[in-house]
Amino acid sequence: MEERPPTLRVVVISPVRIYVEGLARLLDAEPGIRLTGTAGGVDTAVPLLDRPDVDVILLDMTGDMAGERGLTALHRLAGITAVPCVVLGIPDRPAEVIACAEAGIAGYVTNEHGFADLVGTLRSATKGEFTCGADIAAGLVDRLAALARDRRPAALVNLTSRELEIVALIESGYSNKEIARLLQIQLTTAKNHVHNILEKLGVRGRGQVMAAIRGRQWGIETAPPPLRVLAESS
Repeated sequence: MEERPPTLRVVVISPVRIYVEGLARLLDAEPGIRLTGTAGGVDTAVPLLDRPDVDVILLDMTGDMAGERGLTALHRLAGITAVPCVVLGIPDRPAEVIACAEAGIAGYVTNEHGFADLVGTLRSATKGEFTCGADIAAGLVDRLAALARDRRPAALVNLTSRELEIVALIESGYSNKEIARLLQIQLTTAKNHVHNILEKLGVRGRGQVMAAIRGRQWGIETAPPPLRVLAESS
């Protein structure tokens, strides 16, 4: 008997209510997908993202959310949660996709993709797979290589042994309170360490620290396998 894939629990974020309602109905009707909730923006999504039953976020980046406004939302999400985020409606061009990848996306679908493509991308994102065209894959690899050359030595020099411990715990999903308990330090001390790590690594939130580790930008040997960039076959 064929094994069913695990149920995928999705939060949809879009400022267009009718768009959210349409996506919600489609996703809820799809076998193996459960809609955890919807929100009109990042602020209203925060209570949903604090819940443990969220596997992936779908962020609408069409219309008013295109360009810088959408990128700002992505950066805010990266600072709030480590849940993978798939964006909807960005152009399939290297500059736009790479900008979103640097902001922490785990996948994307364009206006030309269909619902089946969206479902596949949501599932791939939870497995650490980033599917894109060959030209975009090449651009992503080049960009990651440039970031590694520019940042890796400084990061290794600047992080203390205690900060490296905390980076590993952040990557494993521990909260500041849990880090304080595990390392037997005050909560304020743990928060200060996390703040210093963000500043030293030049990132904006815990989610970006995790993305950096997965990309092995900082040379931490205990990091899990990096995000797999899969070039679509022509």
